Amino acid sequence: MISLVRTRLVAVSETSGEAIRPEPQRVAPTPVKVAAALLGLVATVAAVLGVLEAVNVRSERAVVGVGATILLVAYAAALVFVARGLLRLRAWSRGPAVATQVVQLPVAYSFLGGSTTWVAMALAGVSITAIVCLVLPSSTRALVPHLLRRREG
Repeated sequence: MISLVRTRLVAVSETSGEAIRPEPQRVAPTPVKVAAALLGLVATVAAVLGVLEAVNVRSERAVVGVGATILLVAYAAALVFVARGLLRLRAWSRGPAVATQVVQLPVAYSFLGGSTTWVAMALAGVSITAIVCLVLPSSTRALVPHLLRRREG
């Protein structure tokens, strides 16, 4: 029989000898979770496109194919890293999350017209939704609370 035991480590103040209570675990608000999910979705699509590009590399365009594969997979990995930072409410993750979505807007615009208009709408919709989610007051309070405390005090 296997039993799982949860241990609790308690820090003790050197000066007073009293237990120091850890900060309570903060939970990401819904807009931050939505933004992280959208970044995860874009990361998944980028990874799939990277794998498809790797599978379809031809000898006459090997450098382009390998380069595109590396860029797409690296972009996917970066987006996953940033989405994880958002879910953990790391302040540093907000900037890259917004920046990647702002850069994605001109990419979306490039797909406008003809049979790829749906791609443009999907990319723009994801980008705008993620940006709005990240600049909402609840997201700001969750991701940069130290700035708000400084302003109040």
